[in-house]
Amino acid sequence: MRLNIRLLSLLLSMMLMFTLIPSMAFAAEKPVFSINGSVKDTKVKFKVGSIVEIRVGGEDLKDMYGFELRLSYDANKLQFQKTTTTLGGFSIPSIARDGELTFANTKIGNVKGENGALQLATLQFKATAKGEAAIQLTRVKLVDSKAVSATFEPKLSFITSIVSENEISFNDIKNHWANAEIMKAAEAGWINGYQDGSFRPQDKVTRAQLTTMLSRALLLSASEGKPTTFKDAEQIPSYARAHVSQAVTAGIVKGFEDHTFRPQRFITRSEIAVMVMRVIGYDEKNSAGKQLAFGDAEQIQDWAYPAIVSATELGLVQGRGNNRFVPHGVATRAEAVVLILRLLDNMTIEK
Repeated sequence: MRLNIRLLSLLLSMMLMFTLIPSMAFAAEKPVFSINGSVKDTKVKFKVGSIVEIRVGGEDLKDMYGFELRLSYDANKLQFQKTTTTLGGFSIPSIARDGELTFANTKIGNVKGENGALQLATLQFKATAKGEAAIQLTRVKLVDSKAVSATFEPKLSFITSIVSENEISFNDIKNHWANAEIMKAAEAGWINGYQDGSFRPQDKVTRAQLTTMLSRALLLSASEGKPTTFKDAEQIPSYARAHVSQAVTAGIVKGFEDHTFRPQRFITRSEIAVMVMRVIGYDEKNSAGKQLAFGDAEQIQDWAYPAIVSATELGLVQGRGNNRFVPHGVATRAEAVVLILRLLDNMTIEK
């Protein structure tokens, strides 16, 4: 360890040995540094056991011949793995001890330094324990080709929230009206979020996505499915193909008159009500003669009217405000989750 520290010190000071030029800030504009591509604090979630990778960059660099980075990190939750750089030259292996990390790199020979915006280094840590952990860029030392050095203290932080491997959490539903329902569905295993940790509750739902949610929630068996004959079957996403097949076989979803499924088309509130009621079953003729209290009831399509009547009576569907059902409105991911949960509750009560 002492040898590495001495080598590191030698590496950054060797260019100053034959000059009396004092240490000073680089002229003109000062460099701007970033951690993970942002000059602002960031917060990202990782699971225990996963690799947390961050990038340290610099902009407005002038004749940068060598550099030294110093960072601090939560050693109780993060285990340092390695540091790499694409700048070439000679690097001293990273020195990591008690939550402090130092890495240095320099060019070799009589060459010019680097200018402009550069990625200085990529660092990897292993997430070892739950909780919030910060990685902070505390100091950057730059040396130019004339052996003039300058030191900066960016104090930039990358904050990660580490969760257990099986813990479910979404970073965008905390204050959402369907927070509890979304978490209940996630814990049941029939909805997933995105790789960035979000659920995107207000995103519109496609026919493929809704069919997949329903199939998973109802635990439809793969053996119940049969190959679909839709003209656009190849356009159905791979994750949804088996679920679409199962739902078609069960009579829950149908295609259009031109024998297409249109998997990427956003599903309307009328369509989702019909699909849900096909699961429960309803008296289409009896429901067709009943009146709906929605102010826009006359806009509800004939093919969907009986299902919406039945779904309303069961409390499965509600209006969106101003006593309107909005039959042509597109359903959101949150609305789809809530409706499916109501469906499952209704099926449990009937049993």
